[in-house]
Amino acid sequence: MNLYRQIETWLVARHQQQAHRQLLIISGQENWAIAQALMLVKQSEYLWVGQNQAEGTQVTHQQYQGYLGQEFDIVVLNCFSGFRANAAIALSGTIKAKGLMVLICPSFVNWPKFQDPEWLNRVSYGYQETLQHSHFIDKLIAKVTSDENVAVLTAENFTGTISQAKSLDLNADLMPIQALQEQQAAINTIIKVATGHRNRPLVLSADRGRGKSSALGIAAAQLIKDAAKKIVIVAPSPHTVQQVFKHAEKHLPHAVNTKNKLSLGGGYLHYVAPDAILTAHIDIDLLLIDEAAALPTHLLFKLIDRYSRIVFSTTLHGYEGSGRGFELRVKQYLNRVKPEWRGIHLNQAMRWFNGDCLESFWFDLFCIKTRSSQPEQVLQGPTTLSYITKAELADDAQLSYRIFQLLIDAHYQTSPDDLIRLFDSPEQHCYVLKRDNVIIGVALIIAEGGELLAPLQHDITCGKRRVKGHLVAQNITFNFAQSEFCTLKQWRITRIAITADYQRQGMGNILLTYLTQEAKTQGISFLTSSFGLNQGLLHFWHQAGFTLVNMSKKPEVSSSEHSAQLLLPLSPKAHILQQSVVTEFTQEVLYHCDKSFKDIDPLLLHHILLQVKPTQAMSDNNLQIVAQFINGSRPLHLCKRQLRDYYLSNIIHFKHLDDSFISLLLSLLLQNHSEIDIAKIHNYSNVKEIHQILRQVTGSIFSLN
Repeated sequence: MNLYRQIETWLVARHQQQAHRQLLIISGQENWAIAQALMLVKQSEYLWVGQNQAEGTQVTHQQYQGYLGQEFDIVVLNCFSGFRANAAIALSGTIKAKGLMVLICPSFVNWPKFQDPEWLNRVSYGYQETLQHSHFIDKLIAKVTSDENVAVLTAENFTGTISQAKSLDLNADLMPIQALQEQQAAINTIIKVATGHRNRPLVLSADRGRGKSSALGIAAAQLIKDAAKKIVIVAPSPHTVQQVFKHAEKHLPHAVNTKNKLSLGGGYLHYVAPDAILTAHIDIDLLLIDEAAALPTHLLFKLIDRYSRIVFSTTLHGYEGSGRGFELRVKQYLNRVKPEWRGIHLNQAMRWFNGDCLESFWFDLFCIKTRSSQPEQVLQGPTTLSYITKAELADDAQLSYRIFQLLIDAHYQTSPDDLIRLFDSPEQHCYVLKRDNVIIGVALIIAEGGELLAPLQHDITCGKRRVKGHLVAQNITFNFAQSEFCTLKQWRITRIAITADYQRQGMGNILLTYLTQEAKTQGISFLTSSFGLNQGLLHFWHQAGFTLVNMSKKPEVSSSEHSAQLLLPLSPKAHILQQSVVTEFTQEVLYHCDKSFKDIDPLLLHHILLQVKPTQAMSDNNLQIVAQFINGSRPLHLCKRQLRDYYLSNIIHFKHLDDSFISLLLSLLLQNHSEIDIAKIHNYSNVKEIHQILRQVTGSIFSLN
């Protein structure tokens, strides 16, 4: 039987049986592989990622998120156009029951050496030529060849079994009974959010394919039909909510369907874009937020504050690691401001059969599994630092799993793409902290600067050139016109993760101490770090000896936090260079307190300014003006500049004041918020009360001098 007949027989048999979704690899020369895949997708509803040779739906890896709310019989990934882990695992969730995911790739002999264009776009400048062999592709091929549920087609052979789903616990529509019960409970709870007590948000979470979108659509339809509720749904794109509208329309056959809106009577389901929801003047009885983990956290915080009836739908696994971010950030915020929120997790798949082998393949490959909550064994021995090579990660599946799980648990931005970087990124290095030979911590570093950037130092300094990677090296060089900075060898620490049982025991500082020693032995001039700035992280890095030297003027969209860079100099030349940068940075902060940093947390701003060297002593005349304010003989508006200077010259003494006083002081004197606004924010009865408190606070410091 020839190859065409073999695969055709396999496809026909799959359609005639209750088959699981499966992965098909077409491996060989690109034009041949594309031709085979095009024959497969005939008469099918498919999505093609990457280049093909025919007209039809094809998207780039950068566009995949816009298709996450849709369903396809087949998704084709052309790996000759690049392989992106985030896209692969997310798009696998769009494939219907009995569907196929098809990977087009070079022969297994050549694939690990293939110069993946997607990968090359992510490698830092100067390192592209060092990537000769992909350890991750080795791991992927090993997984493919060992998994009997994966079919493989080459020019010489076809191997493929049919993975059959069990028929137990299915209703007449082949839906798992338990999944239907879970979904009905979710629908009832969504309805209760709209009709019950206010300020009790619902978080509906699940992996892909568990019926979140259909639950939202069915619940919305019932609320519109029974109570004419006005429901607004927010999501990353209109494509994301197609399934929600599809299920709502199915239960509202007489509704009017216009662009992004389904109306019946006085009720409606209306899609509103994320960037428009806060300014849109729309009546809202219930706010649905679909794929909430893909939206900026600061937007979610504002929506939580503004609306009293909200349902969040979020995917825990799938793309960009942001499901974990929702867990760590948004739920903590709900705990503070709306503690009566509740959560429902859907476990059983609805769009495919239980035991789905396609989902299992990707979850296993990318170390996405249910983690045990059992406490780890008590370890007593000394701690040690070990460098983990790429080869060790590739050869030891347990080692790579342990490290990646630590990173997933500790950092909300950890994504499947990060696993590929861990295996293959030539500029990224992995160190682990061990106790009794058990890994309790991990640090990832990126090599930056040095001789690779030396020929470009003047172009980077004047803004003529910006190369891939080298984040801190280029930012500091350009922002402060320090051309020498980018020529010094640097290690940027991108991740530090400590296992839960050993957190808050100083292990993070121990790990940093080891890294500092290791860096010095390798002739590194600076340890650096860059992250979204908050008080907890700034305190941790300050405790480790790092100094804040740069901060973005605008907060990051994804986190609502200002991006910050910190340095730890490791050589005499580095110390001198750092002092120059710090001097300029502190002046920049002071200048922008009432401009770009006007809305930053005053307590965080105070923490930043603590590293400012006190200005020269104030004149006797200005000290007299401060004293006059304290005793009540001079009004505030005639001495704000002197009070500001007094704070800056005595900042170390203000360090010990109550947080509420510090917040009031900086909001008024440095950020220049109006006294009326400050009174509202801090719940003061009037402006005079603010003046009185400011006199008391300043007077308590003044008496020490």
